[in-house]
Amino acid sequence: MGNFSVMIGFFIYLAGMLFLGIYLAKFNKTNEDFLLGGRRLSSWVLALSERASAESAWLLLGLTGAALTVGFGEIWTALGCIIGITFSWFFIAGQLRGEVGAQNALTIPDYFSEKFEQDGNSIRIISTAVILLAYFFYVAAQFNGAGKVLNVTFGIPKIWGIVIGTVVIVLYTMLGGFFAVAWTDVIQGIIMFFTLTILPIVGFIEIAKSSASVIAPMEAAGSELVSFLTEKPAGLQ
Repeated sequence: MGNFSVMIGFFIYLAGMLFLGIYLAKFNKTNEDFLLGGRRLSSWVLALSERASAESAWLLLGLTGAALTVGFGEIWTALGCIIGITFSWFFIAGQLRGEVGAQNALTIPDYFSEKFEQDGNSIRIISTAVILLAYFFYVAAQFNGAGKVLNVTFGIPKIWGIVIGTVVIVLYTMLGGFFAVAWTDVIQGIIMFFTLTILPIVGFIEIAKSSASVIAPMEAAGSELVSFLTEKPAGLQ
C-alpha cells in the first residue's frame, strides 16, 4: 500500500510538471521568451533552476553512492564543486550576463560569434559542437538516473523509466520553453534541498536514539573509509 501511494504521488508530480508546461506556454510570445524566459526571471528562480539542473541525478545518486563507497575522501569532490560554482557565479556570470544582454544574444554560440565577428561562423559551429557533445553525455546520464530511480522505487523496467522521464521532460520543455524549465527546476530544487537536509537530520536522530556509531561500522569496513586523504578502496582500483 505504501509503495502504491508513493507511485500515485509520483505520477501526480509528473502530471503537475506537464500542467505547468502547458500553463507557462502562454508567456512565450517571442524566441527570447522561449529560450531565455524573456530575460525577466528573478535571480532566485535562475539560481535554483541552474543548481537543480546541474546537480540532479549525479548529486542524489552519483555523489551519495560514491561517498558510500569511498568514504570521507569524497568530500573533495563536493568541495571542488562548491569552489567551481562559486567562482563561476561571482567572477563569470555577472559580466557574461551583461555582455550577452548588450549584444542581445540568445545563446552562447550567438554571443561568441558576435563578439569575434571575424571568425564568427567558425566559432558558432565549434561552440555549438562542444555544447552538444558535452551535454549529450550529461543528459544521457540524467535520463539513466531517472530510469534507475523508477526501477528501484517502483519496479518499472529501467528502459521504460528512461522513456517516461524523457517524454515528460521533452513535453514540458517544448510547451513552456525556458519558463517551464526554470519553474519546474525550482520545484525540483526545493524538493532536493529538503531531501538533502531533512533526511540526514532524521538519520542522525535515529542513530542517536539507538546509541549506534557512524564511525565504527566504517572503520570495520576499512580504515580508508574514514580518511580524507585516501584513494579508492582496493576493490575499485
